[in-house]
Amino acid sequence: MVWEAVYEFVSRQSFPRETNADSGARNHSLDPGGQFQFPTPQKDPLLYVTVQPRYSIFLENDESGSVIVDAAISHTFGQAYKNASFDNPGTNSSNAFTTIDFEIHNEESGELLVSSSVPVNSTGNLFGFSFSSFSPRFQPYEISIYGTSPDGQQIYTGSTQLYILPSRTYGSAVKIDNLFGGLYVQNANNSYSGWYSIFPNGGYAGGGQVIPDNITYTPLETYVAQGYNTINIVPDGGTPEQSYPTATLATYWDLMDSLNLFNIYDMRFAFQNSTRISDQVALWQNRSSLLMWYTADEPDGWSYALNSTKVAYDQLKELDPYHPVSLVLNCQDFYYKEYAGGGDVVFEDAYPVAINATWSIPWDTACNTTYGDCGCDNCLGELTDVSDRLDDFALYQENLGPGTIGRKPTWSVLQAFGEQDYWQSIPSAQEVENMMMLSVNHGAMGITYWIYPSTDDINVGAGDLGKVFQTEVVKEFLFGTHVVKGLKVGGEVLVDASAWVLGGKMLIGVASGRYTDESAVVSIELPGSVDAVEQVLYGDSSWAVEDGKLTKSGLKALEVDVLVLNISS
Repeated sequence: MVWEAVYEFVSRQSFPRETNADSGARNHSLDPGGQFQFPTPQKDPLLYVTVQPRYSIFLENDESGSVIVDAAISHTFGQAYKNASFDNPGTNSSNAFTTIDFEIHNEESGELLVSSSVPVNSTGNLFGFSFSSFSPRFQPYEISIYGTSPDGQQIYTGSTQLYILPSRTYGSAVKIDNLFGGLYVQNANNSYSGWYSIFPNGGYAGGGQVIPDNITYTPLETYVAQGYNTINIVPDGGTPEQSYPTATLATYWDLMDSLNLFNIYDMRFAFQNSTRISDQVALWQNRSSLLMWYTADEPDGWSYALNSTKVAYDQLKELDPYHPVSLVLNCQDFYYKEYAGGGDVVFEDAYPVAINATWSIPWDTACNTTYGDCGCDNCLGELTDVSDRLDDFALYQENLGPGTIGRKPTWSVLQAFGEQDYWQSIPSAQEVENMMMLSVNHGAMGITYWIYPSTDDINVGAGDLGKVFQTEVVKEFLFGTHVVKGLKVGGEVLVDASAWVLGGKMLIGVASGRYTDESAVVSIELPGSVDAVEQVLYGDSSWAVEDGKLTKSGLKALEVDVLVLNISS
């Protein structure tokens, strides 16, 4: 095997290839196009009524399911809305239209699934339904919602697809929570009974390092011991029919099954070939530790066909609806809708550490929004480029439509490499951990790294903080409510803080952007009344609650803290 040469070839250069950078050009500037087209707001309010399955898939042995009903007031999506419901049609006597009545039906059988009502301008309403009108199968069902104002004069409709799959006694099933974005797994690890949550934390790994031809289990066992629970083994792409040496990978995958180390199976060299997709799915779809399929690696950067990711996605859903499909986007704003449409989970991979954000070192040209390649597309060269990119993707999704579309999960691919091309040095472990916290603070539901192994400090540090995110205490918040981003911080401007409020407790994540220790008193305004710090899960233990704010005297350079507060009764 020529893993080392292959590794150099596939080592992600993070080129924003949508720009027209070339070594011979100096003054050219060409708008690459592809910018996200935000919908035009309407003057009058609209009511957008949607129904979505709570989870991306249900299994027959779940016995019942639930749906999410939104009735959002919008100026972008929906149907005409008048805040009036008449007591008698044709009269002027009316009441405010504040509650919408609705029914949800199985379109195939016509059977009524849910009949209820929700407040106008509410989202995330949950309703249970029976599987009695559904037979388990691999193809989705269509369900529809029919909503009306109390007088029946204003009508709203919507539809969605619903998967109810045969139960599993082998392989794995992985579902996405369409409300909060978390992943849940059923596999041999829980004897195919119920579901358990997973916060993914793991790296892209060079095959020569973790699955060498000379069979040895030590690298993967060390990897798991460091705290990682997912892995993407970068394929060699060297043979036409497969991405990995099949027999070698099968041997190592037996170990991954026994360790419950989840594989994000990488098809970067195969996803545009339908035969190769079919062959690889047939090989690996029934593995207990298969987490998801990974198709396109920076399709926007490579300017692949705009429909390439969606074509692969549709094929994978037909072949294997039990697993999500993921991909990573390189660019800040280049045909996001088209490329992201081919994934259930979208990764960002802004690599900001040790770049020159305004001048391309390899190409000796300027970098701006339409020209140049500085290794991190439209970045400032700051750690917050990572959280900014997550916010950008979230904004795009929200403007593609509310409901499941607007809630598509995003993950981070964090920089754990350097000393090459655009990146003059490898990040410190503190920088990587800071980017981890920034990612979670801005809604990332999984974290990966390019590339493993990195430095010993990064390998250990990222694993240690990842273990915190994998605890049941933290997952209860991340998987059970929405993040409150951008908490107001006094005393220090370069502090990013977020909160999750659930069940009388509040989780707080803090990331300081200062590269030096600071002595100022820092205070964080909280989205609720709290009375005490209950538990410090990571970082400094000197935080305290004073006058309803979370306070601390001084911060260490690039400090990261995770703590739980008690909400006042």
